[in-house]
Amino acid sequence: MLTTIFIIIGLILILSTLIRIAQKKRATLSTIPKPHIPEGTKPVITIIIDSLMDAPLQDAIHVDKAPALQFLMKNGTYYPRIVSSFPTMSVVIDSTLLTGSMPSEHGIYGLCYYDEHTKQFWNFGTGAKESITFGIKRVLTASMMMFNQRLLSKEVQTIHEEIPYDTASINAVVYRGKTEHQIHSPFFTWILGLLPRKIRTMAPTIFSFGSMYPISSLSEPGGTIARFGMNDRFTAMEMQSLIQTGRVPIYSVLYFPGNDDQVHQNGIATIKGIEKADLELQAILNTFPTWEEAISRYTWIVLGDSGQTNTLPSSQRAYIHLDTTLSHYQIKPPNLDKPRESDQIVLAVNERMAYVHIIDPSLSRLDIATTLQSNPDLDLIVWKEENTYQVISGTLPGKLQFEKEGPYLDEYGQSWQIRGDLSLLDITLSEDQTTLQYNAYPDPFYRLVSALHVSENVIIVTATTGCEIVYGSSPTHKGASHGSLHHLDSLVPMIVVGTTEAPRHKRIVDLKEWMIRLTKTN
Repeated sequence: MLTTIFIIIGLILILSTLIRIAQKKRATLSTIPKPHIPEGTKPVITIIIDSLMDAPLQDAIHVDKAPALQFLMKNGTYYPRIVSSFPTMSVVIDSTLLTGSMPSEHGIYGLCYYDEHTKQFWNFGTGAKESITFGIKRVLTASMMMFNQRLLSKEVQTIHEEIPYDTASINAVVYRGKTEHQIHSPFFTWILGLLPRKIRTMAPTIFSFGSMYPISSLSEPGGTIARFGMNDRFTAMEMQSLIQTGRVPIYSVLYFPGNDDQVHQNGIATIKGIEKADLELQAILNTFPTWEEAISRYTWIVLGDSGQTNTLPSSQRAYIHLDTTLSHYQIKPPNLDKPRESDQIVLAVNERMAYVHIIDPSLSRLDIATTLQSNPDLDLIVWKEENTYQVISGTLPGKLQFEKEGPYLDEYGQSWQIRGDLSLLDITLSEDQTTLQYNAYPDPFYRLVSALHVSENVIIVTATTGCEIVYGSSPTHKGASHGSLHHLDSLVPMIVVGTTEAPRHKRIVDLKEWMIRLTKTN
């Protein structure tokens, strides 16, 4: 018996090695033509550092742990408060960045959400335990075969589709472009029947996706522990290869995922993830004779995607169990991708926010919202009744109602009709009582309206500071988490070097138009 097991393990290891060798032979820069760069323009390199926040970035610089980021900041423009999209989850934010549109347009509403039209529950990988509970094959199918290929709306164009020249995407989860590629899934996912060996997808001309689709045979993706190349080191190595061979296109997106894990585990004060990301950024800059030459030849944009909020100790009610609050209702079990006939509610939990999808037409949104309000750890409870959006809270009394188009203007030129208690969203009015000032919740109306487009019969809830929402096997982050509308989750820094042009507004949704403009004017 043991001999048979060892033989099987040996064969798997041999096959894995042969496949890695084949991948290295296949992944060669010689097949990538040198991209055309229009005369008089500088290529733009965008680097996304997951969960990068202003305060720990400043701390890392202060103790000399981020020399590359400090160099870029000193030689460029620093924006400490860029407003993310909502929910503040990477797949939503990156879709907004790449398409210049909100969830109501690009169609990605969270790391998990329910589609009421197809009655399908989507989960792109919220955590190891939940992925196992929900089904690893379902999660991998959604994230690898459906996300860019079908679920990201074809009604919007990504920056890769809109720019008329070659572009690059390295380790970005959202990447849809104009060129067909075939991703090779990890060997074990194929041998176990979790994914097909080859996955067709549309991506930029220059495309890297870990060991599943590398650019250079010199890049070392690592194995399972290193997430098959979906790590900061591999991202940097792939970019170095493009620079060294003169194949940097007019626009590139690089994704550094490592900092997010550090913050989830250790809280928002940690700088270890920023320090590691900075080491890889140094490696990229060191590809040039000097760092000064790097910023003279290229426009550099470094930004975060979401912030995070520290989680209270578990002894202090850190985790909000929505199924307990809604125990009088029949809730779809977390292991099913479609609700049962008897189910009344579908919960889609995204760390510090959740969608409460009401699928029983006999139920009242107001009744369920009132039930949710009984939980003092729920910060915001928001839903739509006809054309009016309703806001209540488990922590504050009162009610706020708002509608699109009205006498009140905000800093983004958006107008709103408002009635009720503005303190629920921490909004103040100018002296002339006509202009809104957003405080604890950046751009709240626009972001809530977009997220509520997920369904006609849904309630959005967010957690109070220090809390995280869970259901079933949802992940419980000991350090920090994100997802909510609060400024701690919603504001990210951005460093821009090589241009004096600024985006129209300091929001991620406004960056695509600005980035495309940079490829034409630098």
